[in-house]
Amino acid sequence: MTQMGFLLDQKYCIGCQTCQAACRARHGLTPGVYPRQASSSQIELCGPYISLACNHCSNPACVDVCPTGAVSKREDGIVVHDPEVCIGCYSCEKACPYGAPQENDLNDRMVKCDMCAARLDKGENPACVDACPVKVLTVGTIEDLEAQGGVVEGVGFAVEATDPNIRFIPIA
Repeated sequence: MTQMGFLLDQKYCIGCQTCQAACRARHGLTPGVYPRQASSSQIELCGPYISLACNHCSNPACVDVCPTGAVSKREDGIVVHDPEVCIGCYSCEKACPYGAPQENDLNDRMVKCDMCAARLDKGENPACVDACPVKVLTVGTIEDLEAQGGVVEGVGFAVEATDPNIRFIPIA
């Protein structure tokens, strides 16, 4: 099975939060609900900065606890959420060690990064990747991301038992 993931080059991330804003806009969410959360250069004057969304884990805790099957893992490893099936029980939010699922206050259901799966299916990039002005956020198979020098550990990121699929370009 192919496993898709994100790659963040923390060495050159400028903390602009454009990825975060693009993700919120793509999901049509109100301010304060951010499926992608990024540290800010307006708050932390010096990096390294971090930008995280759903890590599309190899062993996603959110999938295991969802009572309706609203959260599932695709063949390409992307963890998706179906708001039509979601009952807003918050089980996925409680189970995720990264806090990726969040309440969508517009419909009282959960929302999470789906890696813009519909865009990827059409050969396009996720909104966050296209929005990055310095192109330090990319998407691809874990194999390809590791071949580009991506490693599992990043500054400000703890690797949990869910086996997250995000890689980082080391700072040093």
